Amino acid sequence: MDNKIEKKILLIDMNSYFASVEQMCNPALKGKPVIVCGRGRTVVVTASYEAREYGIKTGMTIPEARKLCPNVNIVYGNLDKYIDTSLKIHKIFLDFTDRVEVFSIDECFIDVTDVENYYGGAENIALIIKRRLKYEFGLTCSIGIGPNKVIAKLAAKMKKPDGLTIIPQKKVQDFLKELSIEKMQGIGIGKHLAEKFKKLGINTAADLGNADPMMLSGYFGILGQVYKNIGLGIDYTPVRSYYDKPPVKSVGHSYTFPQDTNNIEVIKSYLLMLSEKTGERLRYYKMAGKTVCIFIRFSDFSHIMRRNTYPHYFNSGVEIFKKSIEILVKNIFPLSKKVRLLGVSISGLTRITTQEYLFEEQRKNKKLIETVDEINGKYGQFTIKPLSMKIAENFGILKKCGVFTTRTWKK
Repeated sequence: MDNKIEKKILLIDMNSYFASVEQMCNPALKGKPVIVCGRGRTVVVTASYEAREYGIKTGMTIPEARKLCPNVNIVYGNLDKYIDTSLKIHKIFLDFTDRVEVFSIDECFIDVTDVENYYGGAENIALIIKRRLKYEFGLTCSIGIGPNKVIAKLAAKMKKPDGLTIIPQKKVQDFLKELSIEKMQGIGIGKHLAEKFKKLGINTAADLGNADPMMLSGYFGILGQVYKNIGLGIDYTPVRSYYDKPPVKSVGHSYTFPQDTNNIEVIKSYLLMLSEKTGERLRYYKMAGKTVCIFIRFSDFSHIMRRNTYPHYFNSGVEIFKKSIEILVKNIFPLSKKVRLLGVSISGLTRITTQEYLFEEQRKNKKLIETVDEINGKYGQFTIKPLSMKIAENFGILKKCGVFTTRTWKK
């Protein structure tokens, strides 16, 4: 007889999070169509449910959104505000257990297996969380409850907004039998992967679970078994403690040009800005890396990514820039079309400790970098900047600059 206790895992998915936070902060936006975007030529990051009724979706350009809804309210995103609100929301979850794992800025897993009996069961915990979010923040969420993280995540997608879906272990196979492969996006299966599955005759989660493992391995390598387990509703990964912070795996920045360009000097100047910001963030984390990755999105929205690993670690913006230029010259230049977005990131990270350098020049460079970091930290980013970044500034990049880090909440 199997006496194993069935896990009770919640996935809390905040509804239209960025837009909902903006509506909460500005009552004049409540009940109205709202889209959140970045500054400059950008796309819809998220849309309120009122905006979605007009057909507005994440990833649309602003002109496309305005065409669907001429009176849509456009709000420039404020990442600091959203992170601050998320941290306050997490405190609600931590009132129940420390088994709270941040999946993204607007999603958290909570394992209530050991504490559910103190609060009248997992469903009652979910209802309490919903009431508190509404009362304390004016926000709604959709919650999925399942025996593991995969099923909880899928369940949370079933009823939006403000839904609650419970799928116990005995109902998992029936649930997966009816679940289309398209509805599995967000758990390691994206749009393009779903299309590949359909070409292989895999149309539902059950089809994926029943697929020949050799066939899946032939197409997807070691990920084949991972996908099969998802199709079977199997997931053994535990919900980590909120205080068990995973290490930073990569650091980077990207930004969209004010207008598409193939001007090499502008691109180089822009790359220098991104390299400087990446180096600054690495030094803040007291880390260095040795793998540089360059990402370019072209005017037709096609993209290219190239990376190279070097034998030594580094974290200065100048060195990141030099190596980024090497990658561009070797792999991407000459440009066949105009560039829309450019990004640089560093991985292969290691923790660094304070060290003394043998040579005077090295000591001077280290002191110079520390001084620049201190001044920019006190008076604002790019208070001191390389002269060649003036090209980017004149192109409109540094005006109202809002560089986003690629360090995500999902680890």
